Amino acid sequence: MKSTTCFLHYQLLIAISGLLICLRASHVYGETDLSELGQNIDKYRDVVVQEVVRADTIRLESGETVKLIGMRAFGNPVRKKKLSRDEYGFVVKEKVDWEVPVEEQAQEFVQELLKGKHVRLEFDAVQKDAEYKTLAYVFLIDGNTFVNARILERGFADLQIQAPNLKYAQQLRDAYREGRVYSHGIDE
Repeated sequence: MKSTTCFLHYQLLIAISGLLICLRASHVYGETDLSELGQNIDKYRDVVVQEVVRADTIRLESGETVKLIGMRAFGNPVRKKKLSRDEYGFVVKEKVDWEVPVEEQAQEFVQELLKGKHVRLEFDAVQKDAEYKTLAYVFLIDGNTFVNARILERGFADLQIQAPNLKYAQQLRDAYREGRVYSHGIDE
């Protein structure tokens, strides 16, 4: 009788342990809560982009690296070209050079779109990747432009939707489809 009671207590202990593990399992597989990390989500309502690392990765003034959700850059740009500006400080557009790799075109586009601009970050279920970069949807504060979708619309990145980050999955798919038409001249 005593061994049966001990066995039942042992099973109850295992069941409770299993339940606790299941409740915390989402954090094991990459889902994080920024408030648990001591970060205040409100601080991401207005941040400034210091640098564009790649078409899908930016660095904030705080030094934090942010990977844009739902897209993957083609690769690192091969060369960097100095932007020309007119007497008013506006970027002078040069004719499109078809010899310029798409990676460099993407870098220049995102650089012009984001560098030094105020943005708002939105998060989804998984907020950090394996390299501990913040994963976010990025919106320009001026005009509320959805940057992730804008880059895809121009054909400057591949679509990369990964569950459970599906908040804007349909918008990103539509933008990618439009980008395929834009960049390849395909009529659907």
